[in-house]
Amino acid sequence: MSKKVLIVEDEGITSLELENKIRKWGYDPIGVAVSGEEALAMARDLKPDLMIMDIRLQGEEDGVEVAQKILKEMEISLIYITAHSSDFIMDRAHKTSPHAYFIKPFNDNELKFAVEMALYKHEMEKKLRESENKYKALMDNLMVGVFITELNGDILMLNQYMADMSSESSIEGVIGRNFRSMFVQSQEIEKLMEKLEKEDKIINEILTLVNGNNQKIEIEVSAKINENLVYGVVTSKKEVSST
Repeated sequence: MSKKVLIVEDEGITSLELENKIRKWGYDPIGVAVSGEEALAMARDLKPDLMIMDIRLQGEEDGVEVAQKILKEMEISLIYITAHSSDFIMDRAHKTSPHAYFIKPFNDNELKFAVEMALYKHEMEKKLRESENKYKALMDNLMVGVFITELNGDILMLNQYMADMSSESSIEGVIGRNFRSMFVQSQEIEKLMEKLEKEDKIINEILTLVNGNNQKIEIEVSAKINENLVYGVVTSKKEVSST
């Protein structure tokens, strides 16, 4: 399936030339928008892989403002073209992370290369997001807890199983929290950390932690130190009592 390219350009001759070039290079020019409002509607409807966006457009909004709105809603690669350049325009454009920026008249070979690279980047980023989503789904649906912390106990990563134990509704509510604060007896956890730092690993240690609902939960935890990070897994848990 050909990659879809949306052209946002209010100059008729330029837009026609771009359509012909895009088609010649083997891609699908799915439409031409002449204003920001039209571009936003077409992007929502047609889901392009790439936008070639003129900065000066018909209407109240320029291409940078339109690109900002579209990129908040969807993942699309972006190339700017314009007949005007200034430090102010360039600074605003850079904040939208475009793949390239061309001053009219542009070189065909350079534009072709930029289109190819922008579409390649878009495809690789899409595959990476899909891979990350699959990994997250796997981790969050495991029936065991998984976590990574700094040596001082600050939580860098955990899965939903671990977040649920702390009574947080989201993983984000636990990230950055110190693991020690989840445990009832600091003396117990300190001894465990000392053992872990001395032996580099612990296997099936039983601990009691308290969550945000003041529930005491007994857990079985194994962990090891690697490159100054603690990698751990909780293989069982049970509620002990309420405090």
